[in-house]
Amino acid sequence: MRFILFKLLLPVVAIISIVRPFYGICIYFAVNIIRPEMLFWGSGTGNRIFSVVFLSTGLGFLWHRPNPRSMTGCREFWLLLWVWLAVVVSLLLTEYSLEPMAWYFSNELLKLWLLGCLVLGLVYQKDQLVLAQNIMLACVTVLALWGIDQHFRGNERLEGLGGASYGDSNGVAAVAVLYFPIALNNFLTTREKKRKAVWLVSTVLIAVLIIFTQSRGGLVGLVVSVAYLAFRTRKKKTLIIVCVLATLVGSPFLAKEYTERIATITTADEERDLSSGSRLVLWQAGLLMFSDYPVFGVGLLNFAKAKAPYKQHLAGKVDPDLLDYSFRGYKVGHGTYFTQLMAEGGVLLTVPYLWLIGGFLVGAVRIRKRKGHSGDSSLLDLLAGMEAGVVGHCLSILFINALFMYFLPIQLLVGGQIIRLLREE
Repeated sequence: MRFILFKLLLPVVAIISIVRPFYGICIYFAVNIIRPEMLFWGSGTGNRIFSVVFLSTGLGFLWHRPNPRSMTGCREFWLLLWVWLAVVVSLLLTEYSLEPMAWYFSNELLKLWLLGCLVLGLVYQKDQLVLAQNIMLACVTVLALWGIDQHFRGNERLEGLGGASYGDSNGVAAVAVLYFPIALNNFLTTREKKRKAVWLVSTVLIAVLIIFTQSRGGLVGLVVSVAYLAFRTRKKKTLIIVCVLATLVGSPFLAKEYTERIATITTADEERDLSSGSRLVLWQAGLLMFSDYPVFGVGLLNFAKAKAPYKQHLAGKVDPDLLDYSFRGYKVGHGTYFTQLMAEGGVLLTVPYLWLIGGFLVGAVRIRKRKGHSGDSSLLDLLAGMEAGVVGHCLSILFINALFMYFLPIQLLVGGQIIRLLREE
């Protein structure tokens, strides 16, 4: 029955996406968060919706051409294109044999650029920007409810929650960190009681989701995002009170396993577990690899096979058991910056990716200084939450491979649109 309803829904979604392409892009955002495999017990049946929505929204955009602005005048248009081209060049020039899925994942970055074109062309008015963020927050809140249910059903760290988009529990935590400060700042700044209650529920559920993943990177990202928000929100005193109360109330309920994992963040090298210790070893290998292949890197997905020669460089500097564990053949880099960007893509890939992030954060700081209290308070509040989420998320993905996760680029695209809208006021 579920499959029949899904097939009946596809043409309806396609028509909506063509007639109202903005809603098509919102549907695409939603199905990336609430993945169809979650609804079909891991089956790939529902993945058809991605191509249907994407193509239909693209047709709707070409038909209506609603945004009078030129996409080529937006920084994100060129940087996302640069990211894809950098990956293609790294694959063409690598001395290593390519992984079977290398070109597939490079095409994912081409699709990301095309998605960016649609976002720049379809999401540019205030109501659209706010609605798009609210839809994504609603989906993350539903994901949190789903995760809490799975936690109590035996999936303690929420492995596999969200399907292919998230990778593992660390990916789930990183995505939750990206949206958590937005929900929190909405709760702090909203005056209407009913909406405040809704945002409070969303904030609590997303925070619980992060905690249940037992992700150390997620917790670090959460703490940093809240600290950053304290400098950006209009409700600084209220935020401090909320944080103190949340810490006092929530600390006793943290699982013993999680507190033990958290403790390894600050322990000495010889006391770290293999999981956290291997990341530091692999990052060192990534930096050595970058020094040998600084411009184009070793090629997308080639870190695992290219790391072997660097084991001897680290011998004597690292515990032998940890070194052997880190250099097992299947071990990937577990680090977006040092291994995926720098080692696999070199400077050619690292520069545009970091420029995307830095350009948004610098633009957000500048527009806040320029507008002060004279700008649209609702957009400035939304931008403050997005800034904090981006900062926390960028720290969280230090510990995972997140190059192919769409969530951060989408937030940077939407955030860039908000900044441009505020400039035009």
